[in-house]
Amino acid sequence: MNLVRAVISFFLIALVAVSIAGWIWAGGQPAAQAIGARVVLVLCGLMSVGCFALLWSARPLHGDAPVNDASQHV
Repeated sequence: MNLVRAVISFFLIALVAVSIAGWIWAGGQPAAQAIGARVVLVLCGLMSVGCFALLWSARPLHGDAPVNDASQHV
């Protein structure tokens, strides 16, 4: 499970990095385009941070207890 979390985290961090690069790029655009682009980039960055927090704060469900492999052998 932690491998899956790590892979998803990598992509979320990459998404935040692209949002930061887009913010810098939008600075050279005309005012109307820059405002629109930056609103979308801020929303993207905030949602990525929120997903990252939810991803790492999630706990397994009560019924999803780890299985002891030794008890499965007959």
